[in-house]
Amino acid sequence: MTQTEQATPAQPTADGGWRGFTTAVSGSRLTLFALVIVAAQVCLDSFVLNRGFFQQDDFAIAGLAAHPLSWHLLFQNYQGHLMPGVFLFAWLPAHAGGYDWGLWAGTLIILQACASLAVLRALRTLVGNQVLLLIPLAVFAFTPMTLADLGWWSVGVQSAPIQLAIAMAVDQHVRYVRTGRRHNAVGAFAWVVFGLAFFEKAAGIPLLLFALTIAYLMPGSWTLAIRGTLRKHWMAWSLYLIAMVGEIAIYVSGLNSSSVQVPLASNAATFSWALIWDTFVPAALGGPWHWVGVPGTPAAWRLYLYSGAPTALLDVSWVVAACVIIASLWYRARAWRAWLILLGWLLAVDAVPVVLGRLAAFGTQLSSETGYVTDAAPILAICLTIAFLPLRDEERPYRAVRPRGLARALTLGTASALFLASCAWSAVAYRDKLSPQNTRSYIATASAALKSVPPDAVIYPGQLPNAMIWQLFGQLSQVQNALRPLVNQVSGQHFQWTSAPTGKVTDYLTFNGSGQLVPATVTGAHSLPFAKQSDCVLHTSGMRLPLTANVFAVPLLMQIGYFAAKPVTLAVSLGGRHYRLTLPASGLAYGYLPVQGPGSTVVITPVTPSPSICIGTVTVGTVGPTPAGKPVPLFPAAG
Repeated sequence: MTQTEQATPAQPTADGGWRGFTTAVSGSRLTLFALVIVAAQVCLDSFVLNRGFFQQDDFAIAGLAAHPLSWHLLFQNYQGHLMPGVFLFAWLPAHAGGYDWGLWAGTLIILQACASLAVLRALRTLVGNQVLLLIPLAVFAFTPMTLADLGWWSVGVQSAPIQLAIAMAVDQHVRYVRTGRRHNAVGAFAWVVFGLAFFEKAAGIPLLLFALTIAYLMPGSWTLAIRGTLRKHWMAWSLYLIAMVGEIAIYVSGLNSSSVQVPLASNAATFSWALIWDTFVPAALGGPWHWVGVPGTPAAWRLYLYSGAPTALLDVSWVVAACVIIASLWYRARAWRAWLILLGWLLAVDAVPVVLGRLAAFGTQLSSETGYVTDAAPILAICLTIAFLPLRDEERPYRAVRPRGLARALTLGTASALFLASCAWSAVAYRDKLSPQNTRSYIATASAALKSVPPDAVIYPGQLPNAMIWQLFGQLSQVQNALRPLVNQVSGQHFQWTSAPTGKVTDYLTFNGSGQLVPATVTGAHSLPFAKQSDCVLHTSGMRLPLTANVFAVPLLMQIGYFAAKPVTLAVSLGGRHYRLTLPASGLAYGYLPVQGPGSTVVITPVTPSPSICIGTVTVGTVGPTPAGKPVPLFPAAG
């Protein structure tokens, strides 16, 4: 057995203040190297996120967060999830800078750096000030499994806080078990609640704490350890149980019964195997070295990537992982418990929720999404540490004498260099495949358009391009919600949004696929031209206008071209449904009327006596941009 290597901590000087702080930091080799690792992580994350931008849920959440801060905003049910922390973190940049990517991405970089510092604290609490713990810290800081999460803000703002919560909960819980101080148990409970405020996966943290306790912190067999910790640490387990049960109750109450679909057992096994061995293992070793785009996403709009490790490198990663595990089992007593804890987390917390919630709908290709295992990064660092290094005051931690001197230095140095090179390669490969230009151009163009809207314009709330946010988000993917952070940045504007205007609209606009505002028009079934020009005059007997097709039984918009010498009220019928429409006197203009299909004939009858109106083409359909008219701005902004 070898002696535990301890780094001599620096003693604070009598000077105090800034000089005393800098002296203490510079005098601690471990602290200094750890801060260098965190600083390098910040630089790497900034390098990758500099080429990222908003996508999918980001627009839905940002639009909701652009409302005034309230309890309803924070605790609303978002797609079956309760995540007040996410909406709080979104509210700040949404009101401070709209869609300023630097503000949003900056919160993720700060959170990830805090998570690294928390992992450092947890590792030091577990094993003391051992210099070798810098290796698992670096594994956590640089593993590419966090890149995809950080590049997608709404995903990163869930995963980074839960990583922070995991590390801090471990730190506080270990301190509580060792000292019995109740404030540490309360602190661990608070960190679990903090994690739950962002992501329901935090409900698995108490399971991790229980596994660590019976595996390493309590003496005796598994049975004795379980009995001992339940009897001695009942207060902590009661608090954790309250947090878990509360989260489960909230989650189940907001869950759609149709969203739980049990897939085939073979698909569940295939997914779980691939998630662990094809995605997590390569990422833990600096992979996957190659990334692929999300199926169906155009390359010009690509902002999120799946793991696509080459077969040869995938095989190598398995061999390396096996060597690491075997080496720990050879030298370290009870190392197998650490790997069992890691495997349990991957299966119970990462694989099972996807199997029950998404696998039946989206298939086993979800196993290539590194976002599903990002929360396991701090678990990896903790388990890697205790699989090789002894805990504080642990007796007989090793089975065999470990390599020393030059052999160990060369082994660790080579492995560290290869790991860092692997992480850098994967990070650069990820960044190079991102294409934020089109999305950035759309947002910049839409911002310029909203600042130039005519005061009394009516804007049709159409959908953002599907490449930016899927239409399955419904109203949340409409520009009225998604562009609200931009609207809040515009002062002195009095335009309104509506998908169902009634009456004459002078400036009826909609966004095109480039983010420009252009005149809106109704496209669909329409009336045929009159045989004679004089036939357009509406008489007291009314007119019957057959449409070119039967319209569907859905809400639609009717567009009536007209010329009126005086205000007039019309009775309009479609498919047996009757409406009234009042139009002002006007030259050639359009009147609009929300209608409900089905129907194939429009009947217009004057309500106003002696109407002086000429009816033009009547169209019943949906709203879209017209190629005619001057767009605002004239040209799309650069992305």
